[in-house]
Amino acid sequence: MARGTRRKVLMLEDDALFARSVRRVLDDQYDAATVVKVSEALEVVSKDPPDVILLDMMLQGESGMDLLEAMKERTAEIPVIVLTAVDRVSQVVQAMRAGAADYLTKPCSFDELILAIENAVEHSAMREEVRRRRDLQVEANRQGTILGTSGAIERVRREIATVGPTDATVLVVGETGTGKELVARAIHAASPRASGPFVAVNCGAIPGDLFEAEFFGHRKGAFTGAQSSATGKLRLAHGGTLLLDEVGELPLEAQVKFLRAIEEQEFYPVGSSELVRVDTRIVAATHRDLGEMVAAAEFREDLFFRLNVFQIDVAPLRERPEDVLVLAASFLEHFNQKFRKRVTGLSKGARKVMLDYPWKGNVRELRNVIERSVLTSEDGGEIAEDYLGLLLGRRQAAASPVGLRLPEDGIDLDEVEKSLMQQALERSGGNKSKAARLLNMSSATFYYRVEKYGL
Repeated sequence: MARGTRRKVLMLEDDALFARSVRRVLDDQYDAATVVKVSEALEVVSKDPPDVILLDMMLQGESGMDLLEAMKERTAEIPVIVLTAVDRVSQVVQAMRAGAADYLTKPCSFDELILAIENAVEHSAMREEVRRRRDLQVEANRQGTILGTSGAIERVRREIATVGPTDATVLVVGETGTGKELVARAIHAASPRASGPFVAVNCGAIPGDLFEAEFFGHRKGAFTGAQSSATGKLRLAHGGTLLLDEVGELPLEAQVKFLRAIEEQEFYPVGSSELVRVDTRIVAATHRDLGEMVAAAEFREDLFFRLNVFQIDVAPLRERPEDVLVLAASFLEHFNQKFRKRVTGLSKGARKVMLDYPWKGNVRELRNVIERSVLTSEDGGEIAEDYLGLLLGRRQAAASPVGLRLPEDGIDLDEVEKSLMQQALERSGGNKSKAARLLNMSSATFYYRVEKYGL
C-alpha cells in the first residue's frame, strides 16, 4: 500500500508500553499516533481526523467515555474501538450506546486488534459510500427541475409544493412523454424522504406471473429460474418513494395483492414465511383514464381510490406552447455539453416551426428533436429552419404512411417506425399488447423497440 493511502489510527492510551507495542504492530499497514488526554484526542480529530480511534476506557484522572460523548456531538463519524481492562457488561453497554463500533478486553491479541480495525475501516467506508450515493440521488432529484412558464406548469409546481412534504399517495396523469416521472421525482425531492431511495418500475413491462416476485421479492428456489434470492421493489424503496409507472397496465389478478401490500405496508416474499414490513410512499403515473377503466371493469375501484388520494394532471405540450422554447433552450444547453458542441440556438424561422408543430410525443419528442439537431448542426451555428422543418416534416409524413412517396433526399426509417408505434399506442389506449398487434409485431419485439425509442 502506498504511503499516501495508508489509514490513520489514533490511540488514546496512557500505557506507554502498550501503545508502543501497538504502534510497532500497526506500522506495516497504518499510520498510528498516540495521545494520553481526551483534550489532545479532540484536537487531533478536529485538525486531522483519523480513520479509526483506539480508546482506553480507564485513563489516569479521565474516562474514555468523555471522548465518546464529545464525539457524538461532532459530525465526523469516526469508528471508535474501545479497549477495557475489565470486562464489565455495564461499561461495554454504555460504550456501545455512546457510539463505539467495537470493544476488546485487554490484554488482547494483536490479531484480534488488527481484525477489529479492519472491520471498523470497512464498515466506515461502506457508510461513506451509502452517504455518497444518497447525496448524489438527492442532488439528482433537485436537478430534475420542471421547466416552463405556462399556467399549467405553474399549477403543477404549486401542487407538488402542497403534496410533496406529506406522505399522501399521488396519481400523476398525462399523455406519454409529458414528464410524469419528472413530476414524481420532484414530489420525492420535496418530501422528508428526499434522502431515501427513489425506485421507478414500469408496470407494463412486468409479466403477470412475475408480478409478486418483482414487487415483493423472492427466496432462492421459490420458482423455476429463481437461482438466488431477490429484494422486491417495495422493499428497495423502504424509507423512500416507489413510482408505479403505467399503473394502468397492472393485471387485475395482481391489483388485489398489491392493494393489500400498500395499505398494510407488509407482505410475504415469494417462497418465504417471513413477514416483511416497509415504510414506502407510493406515487403512481398513467396516461390512461383509470376512471373509465374502472367503469369497464379493467381496473379495481378500491385500488383506484387508494392511488387517487391526490391527482396531478400534466398537460400535453400542445396545450402549453409557451413552454416549447424554454424546454428547447434547456435541451440545447444539455446536448451542447454532452456532444461538446457550440450550437448557438434556434433561428427565428426554426422557432416558428417549433411553435407550429403539434408535438404528439410531447416533451420526450421535443428532447429527441433537439438532440438530433445539435448532433447534426454545424458547430458555432444555429439550428436552421430548413433542417428543422425537414425533420419535423418527415415526422408528420410518417404519421400517415399509406401512399407515402419516398422523398428525393430519402427518409429516416427509424423515425417512421417510432411514429407508427406512437400512433399504435395512442389508438390502443396505451395497451402495448394491442399496439403490437396493430403493427403485426411480436410483443417481445414491440417492448424492445419501446425501450429503444424511449416511448
